[in-house]
Amino acid sequence: MSEGMKQYRGKVYHELLQQAGFSVAYDGEMKEGKPEGFGRAYYRDGRIYEGNWKDGQYHGQGCQYYPNLQLWYEGEYNNGKREGFGKSYFEDGKLSFEGQWKDGKPVK
Repeated sequence: MSEGMKQYRGKVYHELLQQAGFSVAYDGEMKEGKPEGFGRAYYRDGRIYEGNWKDGQYHGQGCQYYPNLQLWYEGEYNNGKREGFGKSYFEDGKLSFEGQWKDGKPVK
């Protein structure tokens, strides 16, 4: 995660969006009022998503972070769900799963 992200907390120009009932601060590319391309979403509960978007959903490569800024997941997304190769981590930073994901779940 970049140093700028760790210091974000309201210092970067952002737009407020309503997505799936959650208020978020979003900093990134937009198309027709929705996240499209690269951007970061800062959720009220402290989670952060940094990566690619398509039609307002996580899509392509991206990373999610816990509220303590520890990496939670890094990998591929398809239409808002984990899909393809990715790694998930416990909140203490230890690897939880590495491999293929389908429909948001690890393929074991």
